[in-house]
Amino acid sequence: MTTQGAVLLGLLIYGVVMLGISIFWMRRVRKPTDYLVGGRSLPTWVLAGNVTAGSIGTGVIIGASGLAYLHGWAGSAYPIGLGLGTALAGIMFAVMRRHKFMTLSEEIASYYENKRIVVEFSSITLFLSQLCWLTVQIMGGASVIAAVTGLSPAISVVVAGLITAAIAIPGGFKSVVYTDFLQAAILLTGFIVMTVVALQSSGGIIGLQRAVPHAYFSFLGVSSYGSWKIAGLIAALSLSVLADPGRRLSIYGSRSEGGARASMVIAGITVIMFSGIIGISGMYAFHLDPNLHSPDEALLWLVMNILPLWLAALVVVSITSGIFSCANGNAMAVSSFFVRHIFPLATGRYPKRPLLTARLSLVVAFAFCTVVAVHAGTIVGFVVKFLPVTMGGLAIIVVLGRFWKRSTWQGALAAEVVTPVVSLTVMFLFPNSAFNNAVLLAVPGVIVLVVVSFMTPPPSRTFNEVAEALTREREAIEGRDAEQIGKVVVETGE
Repeated sequence: MTTQGAVLLGLLIYGVVMLGISIFWMRRVRKPTDYLVGGRSLPTWVLAGNVTAGSIGTGVIIGASGLAYLHGWAGSAYPIGLGLGTALAGIMFAVMRRHKFMTLSEEIASYYENKRIVVEFSSITLFLSQLCWLTVQIMGGASVIAAVTGLSPAISVVVAGLITAAIAIPGGFKSVVYTDFLQAAILLTGFIVMTVVALQSSGGIIGLQRAVPHAYFSFLGVSSYGSWKIAGLIAALSLSVLADPGRRLSIYGSRSEGGARASMVIAGITVIMFSGIIGISGMYAFHLDPNLHSPDEALLWLVMNILPLWLAALVVVSITSGIFSCANGNAMAVSSFFVRHIFPLATGRYPKRPLLTARLSLVVAFAFCTVVAVHAGTIVGFVVKFLPVTMGGLAIIVVLGRFWKRSTWQGALAAEVVTPVVSLTVMFLFPNSAFNNAVLLAVPGVIVLVVVSFMTPPPSRTFNEVAEALTREREAIEGRDAEQIGKVVVETGE
C-alpha cells in the first residue's frame, strides 16, 4: 500500500467514526439547549478535550508550523498565545456559567445595560467573526485533502466543507464536544509520535539545533523573527481568546462553574505544551528541505514525503481532527448566534422551531464559507489580516466590562467602532508600520472607552439585573412548550 492509500484509508475510518458519534447524539437531542449549549451538563474532562482540540486548528497546525519552518521556535509563540489566553479566559470568566448565558453577546449585554445598539453591533460582529474562522478551518482541511489526494484546491475546499458539515450539523454542540475529546486524543498522539521520530532522525534536540540556522534556537526565535513581533503575536492571540464565542460556549455548557474553570485551564496548559511539538515539526521540515515553495506546505510535505506509511496516516488523521474540531466549534457558535440574535434581529421574533432553524442556519453557513474559502489567500495572511479588525474592540469591551464597573454602553459602542476603523486604516495605508500590531491597534479603543465612559452617566442597571432579564427572555427559545416558542416579541434593550 502506498502512503497516499494508507492516509486515505485512515481518513475514511476517521470520517465514519466521527459521523457515527454525531448521529448517535443527534438521536438524543431533545431540546434547543441540548443542541446549542449541550444541555449545560457537560463534564470537565470532556470540555477539556473539546477546548484543547478547538484551540489547535488550522492556524496552529498549518500557520504556526509554517512560521516554525521560517523562524524556528517563533512558531511556538502561536500556540503559547492561544494557550495563555484560554487559561486566562477560564480564570477570569468561568463565573459567567452561573448566569446560564447562551452566547457571548448576552454576557456583553449584561455589562452594558442591554442597550440595543451595543448588543446588536456585538452580535453581528461575533457572528461574522465565526463565519470567517469557519472559512479558515475549511481552508486548512482543504490543504490537507489536496496534499494527500492530488485533487484541485477548489474541489478540496468543497470536500472539506462537506465533511465538516456532516460532522457538525446532526448532533449539535453535545456531539461536538464528545467528538472533539476523541479528536484531541488522536491529535496529541499523532504529533507526539511524529516528534519522537523527528528527534530520533535528527540526533535529538542538539542535532536539530545544528541542522538549522542559529537564530532559530534563540528564545522563541526572537533573533530570527524579532522580539517585537513575537511579543505582539502572543499578546494578540491571548487577547483574541478572551472574546472568543467558541470558548465561551464551552464555559456556558459546563456542568458547573468549577468545571468550566478547570477545563479551560487544563486545555490552556496542554496547548502551551503542544507549542514545543509545533516548533520541532517546522524546524525538522526545514532541516530536510529548506527550499519549499510555501511555508504552509511544511508539515504536509513532511508527512507525505518523509514519514513512514503508518505514521503518515496517523499524523494526517491527527491534523484533520484538529482542523475539523475547530470548524465544529466555530459552526456551533454560528448556529447559537443565529438562533439567539440574528434571526430575531431580522424578524422581530424567535424561531418557532429552534432546532430546525439551527440546523438550516449551519447548512447555509457551510455553503457560504466554502465559497469564500475557494477565493481566500494564504491561511496565515487571512488570519493576520482578520484578527485585529474583528476581535480587538470586542476583547476591550469584554475585559473592561467585566472588571471596570464604571464602563458605560456609550464607551463600549465608541470602542467597537473606533478599533476596527483604526485597524483597517493602518492595515491598508501603513501595512509595514510597527504599529500594525493587533495589541497596539486596540489601544485607541481602550482610550476611547475610558474617556467616553467618564463623560457619560454611570450605568443605571446592574449586571445581575440584566442577566436575570435575559434569562426570562431566553425562555422563548429554551421553553418546553413548543406552542409558545416564537411568540415572544424580542426586546433587546432600549
